[in-house]
Amino acid sequence: MASYQITSPSALADELVCVIGIGAGSENNITASSAGRIYVLEADNTKNTNFGIYINIADAASATAGTTNPVIRVFVPGAEKTSFVWPHGHAYSSGISVWATTDEATSSTSGPTNNVDIKLVVTA
Repeated sequence: MASYQITSPSALADELVCVIGIGAGSENNITASSAGRIYVLEADNTKNTNFGIYINIADAASATAGTTNPVIRVFVPGAEKTSFVWPHGHAYSSGISVWATTDEATSSTSGPTNNVDIKLVVTA
């Protein structure tokens, strides 16, 4: 797993956060900040052709899949890349932690066969 940030000022947000290869294990504090807003999430599930996945986002500097309740959960169909937009931004106060599961239950720790790549446009 690798992640990186690109910082450039804009009218909408100031960071593009890319997380390469998320699965059932949580990637913690990916924004490296405590508070901000999520404007766009792009999730690439093209490596998992036979099943959809759930992207879980917690307002937490550290999270545990299956234990931490996500504040955002979105479904991404198998073999698809999908974007989600929050025009006014979804506020977070403690940082962002993310993980992917194949089961809709928030208690799920069942990860996808192949990891999923995501990109977030945020203010931090």
